[in-house]
Amino acid sequence: MTLNDESPLFSMEEITEEFVEKQIEETGWKILIVDDEESIHNVTELALSGFTFAEKPLTFLHAYSAKEAEQVLKREPDIAVTLLDVVMESESAGLDLVDVIRTKLDNHHVRIILRTGQPGQAPEYDVIKKYDINDYKEKTELTNQKLNTVIYSALRSYRDITAINRTRMGLEQIIDATASLLQIQSFKTFAKGTLQQMAAMMHIDAEVVIAETTTVFAEKKHTQIELVACIDHGVVKDADERITEKLSRHFAEGEYPRDKMVINPDDAFYVSTHGQKELILYLEGKTDILSFDPNILEVFCRNIAIAIENLRLNDQLRKTQEEIVYSICEVAETRSKETGNHVRRVAMYSRLIAEHLGLPSRDIEELFLAAPLHDVGKIGIPDSVLNHPGKLEGEKWEVMKTHAKIGNDVLMRSELPIMKAGAIIAAEHHENWDGSGYPNGKKGNEIHIFGRIVALADVYDALMTKRCYKEAWTLEKVEDFIQEEEGKKFDPQIVKTYFALKDQFTEIFNKYGDG
Repeated sequence: MTLNDESPLFSMEEITEEFVEKQIEETGWKILIVDDEESIHNVTELALSGFTFAEKPLTFLHAYSAKEAEQVLKREPDIAVTLLDVVMESESAGLDLVDVIRTKLDNHHVRIILRTGQPGQAPEYDVIKKYDINDYKEKTELTNQKLNTVIYSALRSYRDITAINRTRMGLEQIIDATASLLQIQSFKTFAKGTLQQMAAMMHIDAEVVIAETTTVFAEKKHTQIELVACIDHGVVKDADERITEKLSRHFAEGEYPRDKMVINPDDAFYVSTHGQKELILYLEGKTDILSFDPNILEVFCRNIAIAIENLRLNDQLRKTQEEIVYSICEVAETRSKETGNHVRRVAMYSRLIAEHLGLPSRDIEELFLAAPLHDVGKIGIPDSVLNHPGKLEGEKWEVMKTHAKIGNDVLMRSELPIMKAGAIIAAEHHENWDGSGYPNGKKGNEIHIFGRIVALADVYDALMTKRCYKEAWTLEKVEDFIQEEEGKKFDPQIVKTYFALKDQFTEIFNKYGDG
């Protein structure tokens, strides 16, 4: 049997057995034929057997009822076009299936072309107006040429709709990726996370992208290239000589586009000029992966480059604040003949407790940086009181207690969040859970969580070390004291947390000892 361009496809005559279904070796555009007559399937596939669109062939799927078609559509969500008979197991089976596709399956991408052998049952205008379909044809009017034209038009529409949707999804992923990455504090962790997010964003299975490509974040200052993060065929690396040498050769002369995504046959790169160092995002891999829309990659890279520079500036500010904090604290500790390691250990104990309690990451960071300021008010205490060899009593004890208020008053003048957190800690780390502490006699949850945490961390470290007024206690004696003071001096929950983490406390104490 042969078909010319003008011969009707659906004369309702049986076709001969000469037609043999052509097997498509390469998966192309999926076309679902839904009709209860076998001959319709065969003649449609024959008419479209040589059809290609965008250099990709057609792959035919078949269903012989509306119910069967629903199952195919569930299983194959990327069907491009459905050629759908109206009358099958019922007079409205095809129309009912349209509602299922658009409403129940929520598939608004597939192009639906209704075909009917009984046009009088449903006028064309009414059907197109009522149902979300793309064309409505009588079977007898679909010649070979017209069918090819209809499919070409439908595939062009499907391609454009999916392209728009991919772009929308890409923009959503850029926003989501940037938001999640900005929550990461570590510069290197952020860079590694960026590479992972990029793989997920490229609309290809992330594991496939990671396994088949090398993605790199590097920094360039003058002629020096330093790898910040590297995922080489699925393996995370801190350094890679091959990549470093390749990037050094690639960017040796400094003549390359900046702030623009450049995609070559076997690699791609983006160079950002934000900040003192140039940031390089480099991708090496298969051509089909690197053919991802460069505009979306460029938007993502531009935002990430700015975010990384902001993160670097924040890190510099953090380090500056940390240096200032420890410099101030060491002055106070030196006056009381204690070592600077005491405040470092207290900061680490405090962070350990806060993490176990599940405090927000921002609060944990603030607590870690502010905890060393707990005794900064000792700067205002006379040496005769600070270094008194024995238990403080009477007037000297009253003077010593003022260090909590002095520290709070000094630190509260600052607008920096770390200093304000330090003010809270300085004022409240001597408040007791039962209300017997100082300077304000707060009790229970009236005491800020920072004060309650540092209270235990400070006492633990003070008891474990030698001071001018006492010898170091044994660990057993310290833990007995902490247990006895549960619900009195210390928050019961924090006491429980200490005993859950006591081995890690010991590790910190030994690692950062005063020796």
